[in-house]
Amino acid sequence: MLKHPMEDDLNRRLVAILQAEGRISHAELAERLGVSRPTIIDHVKRLEESGIIEGYAALVSPASVLKPVVAFVAVRYRANNDEALELALWQALEKERDVLEAHTVAGEDCLLLKVVAETPMGMSERLRSIRALGPQVTTRTTVVLQTHFEKPGPSPFHAEVPAKKGARK
Repeated sequence: MLKHPMEDDLNRRLVAILQAEGRISHAELAERLGVSRPTIIDHVKRLEESGIIEGYAALVSPASVLKPVVAFVAVRYRANNDEALELALWQALEKERDVLEAHTVAGEDCLLLKVVAETPMGMSERLRSIRALGPQVTTRTTVVLQTHFEKPGPSPFHAEVPAKKGARK
């Protein structure tokens, strides 16, 4: 039976470092983890191919690109089991530059979106365009007042990240 890649300690430590420092070089990773550069390259390639590492991106603050209004938008619609309608809705939302996330959810709502805008009026316009995507699309919006933290993904560790080799406690 094959082990899941995240059952390997090297892979877990590698993913944890890449989450914190996505631009780190293979040479630096190899040095920190105490393995050869070809080993790191091989592990990173396998983690990418398996979909564990989905990609690399710069984390950009909405306010820094003049879109300080952030909201979570619960969307309801009546698709009547029409998969084509749902797919068209998701594709339209994906094309909206200011819709940063879209999640199908359980409960009364169908989708949960993360949306940004320049101003409250801009948010109102984005909500109007979301509701225009279908005849029975409704929204319920929660505006973010302050973000305390965001994480780049779940930790590959079950507990606290172990200290680096040779690090003092």
